[in-house]
Amino acid sequence: MSKIYILGAGLSGIYSKLENRNAILIDKSDFITLSTRLIYIIRGEDKSYVYKKRNIDINEEVKDINFDKKMIITGNNNYSYDRLIIALGHRQNADKLRGSEFLYKLETVDDVLKIVESSKNAKNINIIGGGYLGVELAGIFKNKHVNLIESNNRLLSGSNEKSSNYVCNLLKNNNVNIILNSRVSEVKENSVIIGNNEIKSDLTIYSGGISGNSLINNLKIKSIGSRIVVDKYLKSVDYDDVYACGDSMTMDNSIPMTAEIARESGKTAMKNAMGNEIEFNYALRNIINVADNYILINNNSFIKGFAVKVIKNHVKKNMEDSLRKLNSE
Repeated sequence: MSKIYILGAGLSGIYSKLENRNAILIDKSDFITLSTRLIYIIRGEDKSYVYKKRNIDINEEVKDINFDKKMIITGNNNYSYDRLIIALGHRQNADKLRGSEFLYKLETVDDVLKIVESSKNAKNINIIGGGYLGVELAGIFKNKHVNLIESNNRLLSGSNEKSSNYVCNLLKNNNVNIILNSRVSEVKENSVIIGNNEIKSDLTIYSGGISGNSLINNLKIKSIGSRIVVDKYLKSVDYDDVYACGDSMTMDNSIPMTAEIARESGKTAMKNAMGNEIEFNYALRNIINVADNYILINNNSFIKGFAVKVIKNHVKKNMEDSLRKLNSE
């Protein structure tokens, strides 16, 4: 039997493991931070809604991979593999933005708790990035002056125009000031700089710059934006025994980073690592909550209303069930 290792126990790693209980799951933490739920702490949920216990097989941090020798290198040991699935998750990359030390990110529970505390006395809130995360954030803060700053000519630039226009109108009706075609050149302690304009800010939240895990940049494998380039079977274009899924993989840098893609790619990667040849096909589909309106965005349009909330609750239950299965080993 082939020895298959999974690196990373986020959504895609968990769903890979559930396809093959004999695979060996490595992660540096016994807990998963459900990044898609972080925003719900701002809405009033507690830490336990986001930070969940999970069973892993090896509790170590991956430091390097020697693909030629088929060796995983951690801080404590080396592990040889027959097949490897890389599912190392994502990060927010604001390194090139001047004044990034003044930004508030949404990567960890601690990040969000800082936002909750800082927003209590903030009157002016600037949100950089008008993607899925940015528009959800902009709709949360009540009785604040909120600027949503987007470098493209519309919000949700990776989705269809109907969805973009609908979300834009929702936010405007909730007194959010939308600034398009504008790129922040610098963040200061109490303001942001856009061109020649300085906009006051008591709290500046970064909701853009999502890329793969920075470790991938240091690996000797073809990647784009810290995401491994894979073929239609989620196999590395460099190595026949290496697969990637979730936020660790891309084909042409156009695959969005969504929870659904993480789940489905995790399953497909494992099935193929076990000897199948299943093509990974995906459709744009994501559920967001903007100003208390649930919206399911697909390739060409969107659906809104109570039915979408029901679907969202079903997805939540599916995740909880998956964690219970993983923890029942």
